[in-house]
Amino acid sequence: TLLTCSSDDNLVVAKGGLFDVMLVGGGGGGGASNGGTVSGGGGGAGALVGFASTTTIYLAAGTYAIDVGAGGAGSIEYGVNGAASYIGSIISACGGGAGAMGGLDAQNRMLGGNGGSGGGSATFVGVGSKTVDDTFGNNGGIASGTNTTNAGGGGGYASAGGTGSGTTGGSGGNGVDIAAWIGAGSADNVAAGGGGGGSVTGGAAGTGGVAGKTSGNGNNASTEGSGGGGVHGRGTGGHGGNGKVWVRLKESAK
Repeated sequence: TLLTCSSDDNLVVAKGGLFDVMLVGGGGGGGASNGGTVSGGGGGAGALVGFASTTTIYLAAGTYAIDVGAGGAGSIEYGVNGAASYIGSIISACGGGAGAMGGLDAQNRMLGGNGGSGGGSATFVGVGSKTVDDTFGNNGGIASGTNTTNAGGGGGYASAGGTGSGTTGGSGGNGVDIAAWIGAGSADNVAAGGGGGGSVTGGAAGTGGVAGKTSGNGNNASTEGSGGGGVHGRGTGGHGGNGKVWVRLKESAK
């Protein structure tokens, strides 16, 4: 029996036993520019726990709160980190890192946020954002050169965010297809990074993700745990996708 929680709920266990679980945290929000002429980074993916190797937990009879992490909001400056998903106090998956704010000078261009996957950076100093744990995600990308016209893409579960180049934002990191785990008949991609903003070309979308933009408001994530897209200029970065929790009964206690 597979239970899927897209919003906060309670898991009532009538008889203690073993459960396979998978959780993804909320994706990070994309960044934009506080000065109008630079690019914001893409949001990073939330951590995906329980996919790479089966995670089995024992739950005694009782009621467990399931908290589904909200996606981080995009911003006119620095995005908001995604929130963590939880099953009681037993297990959790952290949210994705926010996309960086593009600043008016080198001191104000910021690194992407830390998270399950890191948010894309808007700095040319060559340091990308970091992840909480590489088991559950990847680093965000960085901007390149000494210009202000590109930002890094957010990291995804399957690959790191891309580096910006010239007037093109960095690509979002790839998400992953969880169809086999949940028994779906078609692809179900989650946990992708958002593309970084670029002055001429936004960063490309990774598998399951959204692209960065050159103006206006960034693209909102369309899959669970994925980061919002960054944008060049004074728009608002895209919002990250909400997380999700899956619980599958493995064996009831005797």
